[in-house]
Amino acid sequence: MRRAAALVASGLRGGAFRPVVDRLFSLEEIVRAHQHLESHTQVGKTVDTVGR
Repeated sequence: MRRAAALVASGLRGGAFRPVVDRLFSLEEIVRAHQHLESHTQVGKTVDTVGR
């Protein structure tokens, strides 16, 4: 388990592991974001953004 954790940590630090972003949603679109997740059609991560 320690070796696996070290491998993952190293990959994250070195940039070898990059998340695949399927779609971006604003906070105002949070209902659509949940509907998208529940549809099980995403390929990658769904990201919800908050405006400044």
